[in-house]
Formats: sequence, structure tokens, C-alpha cells
Amino acid sequence: MGVQNLPVEDLPFLYAYGCIASNNATTPNTKLDMSAGQVRDSNDNVDIVLASAMTIDFTVNGYNGLDTGDIAASKMYALYAITDSSNKNPAGYLASLESNAVPLMPFGYDSYRIVGYWPSDASAHLRVGYMNGKSNDRIFAYDAPQATAVTAGNATSYTAADLTNLVPAVDKVLASIAFAFTPGAASRVLNLTPGNGTGNAVTITGQVTSVVVSGNANVFSRVSAGVPEVDYKVSNSGDAVALNVAGFEYFI
Repeated sequence: MGVQNLPVEDLPFLYAYGCIASNNATTPNTKLDMSAGQVRDSNDNVDIVLASAMTIDFTVNGYNGLDTGDIAASKMYALYAITDSSNKNPAGYLASLESNAVPLMPFGYDSYRIVGYWPSDASAHLRVGYMNGKSNDRIFAYDAPQATAVTAGNATSYTAADLTNLVPAVDKVLASIAFAFTPGAASRVLNLTPGNGTGNAVTITGQVTSVVVSGNANVFSRVSAGVPEVDYKVSNSGDAVALNVAGFEYFI
């Protein structure tokens, strides 16, 4: 349902409760289970109340489905809670390509609020992952880290690692970067920094020649020309690093 007119005064600006997505081995890989919840719409005028759990089916268009077209390969989808402020139609959910400025709303619906993101894989299926969150904070973790194009990086000055469709193209999303650094000699380092950053936000030091150092590091993703990225460099071109995305954290 949608509650029209003035926002409830004791509820905070653009608040969000619940509305968490789930997709795992027991869920078809073209569907997301969505929890019950309540959020204020994007204009902070309407309370969108999801009284029970629902499912977004990416094989259908419209209410509790994809806004238009078919699910595409290797894309990031935005997930919305939607309602009709006149209360003639029930509240529900909608998925839309993240690149769309606004979702294509089903007939009769006029209010929406983004509640999360979910990526698709190269086979046009939803990736297996895990989402959690409290209030406006949301965390997404891949079931297995996803590879970027940096698989044997050896740049010695800061170079972008493109995170397109692995993290949302929203500035200052906190990306969890899984790294595997192979130093060409002892004491060489891998550095990571937010996209277009200048400082060494993260430093990983190799202790033994050719012995891989692996782990995860949290780095802010910055958006440049629509592309989310973090930057990396190694201390010598004889070093090599592979960068994967383990997950991301964001604010709705």
C-alpha cells in the first residue's frame, strides 16, 4: 500500500526498513525473494509498505518483475519498492537496469524507492550472492569473488581497474577487493586507492619472492565517465596482481 500526503512525522527523512533481497541455491536464478519492509519514496512524500515477502521474477515484465525487456547478460540491476499513491494498486517490487535514469513504472504506479542492486552473469542469470542490511545501509557479497579485467596487472603507476557491472555505478561505494599479489622480489608492494585517488589507501607487502600474497581489502569505488573503478599499482613491472570483487557496501 502507499500512504499519501504528508510523511509520518516520527519517521526519519528517506528512511528504509527491511526490503532485503535473497538469491541462493534454493531460489531459481531468474528470481529474487524480497523481504517485507517499509520505505519512504524517493521524493520523501509517500510511505511504501510491503506487508509480506514477495518475489521479483525477471522473466516477466511489470509489477514484481522486470520493468521492460528480457534479463540481460553481465549487467547490474537496481531493485525498487513501488506503490500507487492513490492506494488503488498494491505495493510491490520492480527491477530495472541500473543504467536507466528511472524505472519504467507499471501502469497505475507513480512512487518508487531504490532498495538495492543485484548483478546478472554472462549467461543472463542472476549471480548467486547474499544481501543484508539495516536501515539505509546495504551489503552485498558474491558467493565467489568475480574477476575484473586485471588478472596479471603489472602497472607501476596508478591504473584503473574497471568494476562495471560488478559494483553499482554510484560514487563512493565501498568495494571489497580480493587480491592475489605475486611479488617478483621480497618486500615489493601492491597499492590500492579509490579511482583517481592520489594516496596509497591500501599497501600489501610481499615477503618472499614469487610467493602469492592474497586477501581482501576495502576500497572506495569512484565513478569516472560513468565507470566505477578502483586504482592499483605495483612497485615493479616484474610483479603481478589479480583483482576480483568479493562484494560491495552502499547507502540507499
